[in-house]
Amino acid sequence: MENLKTVDIAVIGAGVAGSSAMIELCRSGFGKRAILFERESQVAITSRHCNHQGFGLFEFKRAYSGLEYADRLEQELRRVNADLKLNHALTKVEDNVLTFSTPDGELRYKAKKILFAMGARESTRASMELSGGRSPNIINTGALQRFTYIQGFRPFKKAVIIGSEIVAFSALMTAKEAGIEIAAMVEEQHNIKSFPILKPIVEIFKKTPIYTDAKNIYINTLNKEVKSVEFEHRGVKETIECDGVIISGGFIPESAILQQSFTHFNLQNRSLDISQNFQNQNSHIFLGGNIIRGALSAYKCYFEGKEAAQNIAKSLSGIKEPKFIKIEADEKIEWLYPSLIDIDASKKALCNIRFAKKAKGTLSVYLNESEVLKKNIDAKPYEVIKIEWINRQVKESDRVKLVLDER
Repeated sequence: MENLKTVDIAVIGAGVAGSSAMIELCRSGFGKRAILFERESQVAITSRHCNHQGFGLFEFKRAYSGLEYADRLEQELRRVNADLKLNHALTKVEDNVLTFSTPDGELRYKAKKILFAMGARESTRASMELSGGRSPNIINTGALQRFTYIQGFRPFKKAVIIGSEIVAFSALMTAKEAGIEIAAMVEEQHNIKSFPILKPIVEIFKKTPIYTDAKNIYINTLNKEVKSVEFEHRGVKETIECDGVIISGGFIPESAILQQSFTHFNLQNRSLDISQNFQNQNSHIFLGGNIIRGALSAYKCYFEGKEAAQNIAKSLSGIKEPKFIKIEADEKIEWLYPSLIDIDASKKALCNIRFAKKAKGTLSVYLNESEVLKKNIDAKPYEVIKIEWINRQVKESDRVKLVLDER
């Protein structure tokens, strides 16, 4: 094909997972065989917008701000002489052929192995189905961080945060940096969607009330100016006065292009199926980082990217193609990883699962028609439950299913 370049390994996305994967590939002797593509003009662009502490302790044994952490990743990429191509936006995937829009026009690459690490994006207000008026002072966490750390602009004085994933607490710290008072954090679920210990810490030390079990959330505006957030809290109507609202979380994988490109896209996970080795049933495709599940802590993305790179390196020298079994999941399960079992892989954990709503009962694993594993669970929304696959051999013709029997 005309203007078709070739490369052994293409890493798509220079966020935390993609950068980590590229660093590992270079350190393992694959640097000259790999290219890291990034649509932005800098690496780790999301981390650069989080200029508060909380990064790097596990990866680099140092505490960094988000900006310092992004700079450290960039330094490591330079140190290993990584082939980094910025301002390359992926526009099309056709099997192992990738098309990019670049400042120099359209470029196409054919790759033996591809790691998709494009991260995740916050849900919009519309997708979260929040009622009320419209205002430019209703923004998401990413916009708040851009206003604060890039533009040096305070969009409002007093705000309510809607959502309680880990990024909501990042928004809380960003607001403090910007001089914005957070009047309250509001969450529809019974529990916050992050580490439970954060709730008392925020309420006691930050003097910020967190309302869980909030129902019928309504943003009250007048002449496109935010006036308050109203909701029902355990039978009582609450009205929180504010001049801004931060819509936080609801992260979904940045996987639209994968949904357009692959017929076996997993709608339940909003991503492609992958094995415990981060490998898809199209064995030249791997995934790593937040594109697997939505937002997760940076250090976990870092180590996932590193592990995915190690598996890519192994697969390039592999003699035989892997064999997979698809895990069938109960519809109550909101997300599971891995959703494929590589039957010859040494890593035997069956999967991590997550529920969108509180789940209590017995979770059973069926191999063909036999129940082979049973676990009593009492899971909070978005809590990750780990199911171990202990020394059980499976064949390619076997059928594995997860079923929740609620009490």
